[in-house]
Amino acid sequence: MKTFSCLLAIALATIGTVTSSPVPYAFPQNLPASSESEVPADVLSSPVYKALEVGFKNPVEATSRSILTRNDLEEGKCAPNIIIHARGTTELGNIGLFAGAPLIAALVDIFLPGKFIVQGVNNYPALVAGYLIGGSPSGARNMADQVNRAAKQCPGSKVFLTGYSQGAQVTHLAANLIPSNIRNIIAGIVVFGDPKKGQAFPGTLNNNVLTVCNFGDLICEGIPLPIGTHLTYFTEAPRAAQYIKARAAL
Repeated sequence: MKTFSCLLAIALATIGTVTSSPVPYAFPQNLPASSESEVPADVLSSPVYKALEVGFKNPVEATSRSILTRNDLEEGKCAPNIIIHARGTTELGNIGLFAGAPLIAALVDIFLPGKFIVQGVNNYPALVAGYLIGGSPSGARNMADQVNRAAKQCPGSKVFLTGYSQGAQVTHLAANLIPSNIRNIIAGIVVFGDPKKGQAFPGTLNNNVLTVCNFGDLICEGIPLPIGTHLTYFTEAPRAAQYIKARAAL
């Protein structure tokens, strides 16, 4: 917990403030891209893309990557509750620093040992390009695949999908890829700093969704400025953890 707190302090201290006027970004619709490598050239050359490359630049050294990675499902583990998390743009590891790690720390505080495991979304580059096309297609596919893995590997377990920033976009996309016959294992969804705020999840999945958007978070309003309260979701981790606990197998 001490290591996590130090990393968070370094990150927040090294992120600059963007001073340009907020302008809503029109996310491309019905893009043919199946991965970030197929993003249209006009998106990659846009001023918004270039600005976001700076705004999303990760301030944490790569040496922290190992403590920001969880692959419990892929390592063959099971527990009554399974958290599948998609990190934000440019975050390290596969759970990231600004929401994923604080959420896990909060869950450790309220769950007994062995009651939950964590799987980060893999095959997900978390690039600026992915955010600009509405979320990484490869990340969404991996998240949906992780749900399939959980259903087969850990029958009877409850699954919780969580995502931060672009990871929230990925969570929306993944929900539409999950076969309807296994959606019942998903006990809840939590999204932080959601660029798709207000967009419903498919079917009954929308019955158990907590959307956490801080006051003043421009990303939640469709404005591509990852500043200010978009970077403080660690303060909401205890509330999100309690939401999950209320729906969990204890």
